[in-house]
Amino acid sequence: MTQTPSTSRPQRQTALVVGAHGVIGSQLIAHLLSLPQWEVIGLSRRGGEHRKEERLRHVSVDLLDASDAKRQLAPLEQVTHVFYAAYQHRPSWSELVAPNLAMLQNTVQTVEAHAPGLRHISLMQGYKVYGGHLGPFKTPARESDAQFMPPEFMFDQQRWLEQRRVESGRGWSWSAPRPAVVGGAALGNPM
Repeated sequence: MTQTPSTSRPQRQTALVVGAHGVIGSQLIAHLLSLPQWEVIGLSRRGGEHRKEERLRHVSVDLLDASDAKRQLAPLEQVTHVFYAAYQHRPSWSELVAPNLAMLQNTVQTVEAHAPGLRHISLMQGYKVYGGHLGPFKTPARESDAQFMPPEFMFDQQRWLEQRRVESGRGWSWSAPRPAVVGGAALGNPM
């Protein structure tokens, strides 16, 4: 008796890319679509054209509006991974905190409540977490380094995400990539 080799396909995963039209989000979508196991949902205020890519769809949502976030994100029950790269620009450092924290909260609370298979949230940060925008900083930088004096929306987002993970008891994990530089192009965004 001969055995045929196993031809198991990679398990399907669904990525919710928040900030789909940004420098990071657009490149991430292209990368995920190059991998056969990913279905991708791009999230942005302006939505997007439905290209002939069968594994990609776009959802238009105003994440600053909690009711719109619930209405648009509640049906996304298949989401397994959230790649959060959204950013709302404001004129000062202190003004960046409230909208950027609210968008993350509205996203995570809704997805968490409606997507039972949620496994991971990736919160895009950057070297500003280490104070790189203020001048030279200790290198190599470490996650355990003391935070510089706030306001910095990334601190608030991370603290909230850490607390939410514990409070929810849902078992998803999170990570925060912190690249020093990201290259790319995206039209109509503040970066």
